[in-house]
Amino acid sequence: MKLSINTVPRGRSEQVFDSIAQLQHDDSLEWKPLHLELKLRIDRQDQNFYLQGHVTCTGLFICETGMEEFKDTLEGNFKIILTYNSKHLDDNESEDIILIPGHETEFDLYPLVHDTVLLAIPISHVCGPDCEAGKALQDQIRPKAELDERWAKLKDMFNE
Repeated sequence: MKLSINTVPRGRSEQVFDSIAQLQHDDSLEWKPLHLELKLRIDRQDQNFYLQGHVTCTGLFICETGMEEFKDTLEGNFKIILTYNSKHLDDNESEDIILIPGHETEFDLYPLVHDTVLLAIPISHVCGPDCEAGKALQDQIRPKAELDERWAKLKDMFNE
């Protein structure tokens, strides 16, 4: 997934990338990517390229509660500045800026897409709030012991 820098027109433009090949061959992923789309807005000003990307990725994930496979769509955004001018790095310390060597004509977008997709995965990734497989699994591991009658009154103590 490479951006041809030397073909980007001055001013604003948009490009769409939909190649899933690199993501599918990434062995670090613990899920199976099915579809990927990157909508890239580019604002070229002299030697600077202001990139705004919106990534949408669909994949097959394993539900953390039910341990079954489910399909989900992740979305995320990134902003970055590419520049040929090293002086621009000193002027903008807070923004994500990448210096492009003068002889480079392409920029690889895959690391940005990869990180954006990984950051879009929720901490607790489940198939839904009513996960039937998760409920069945919880029922299997829950102890079947009966309540001691001496503690029965305490059970409803905080239900007021």
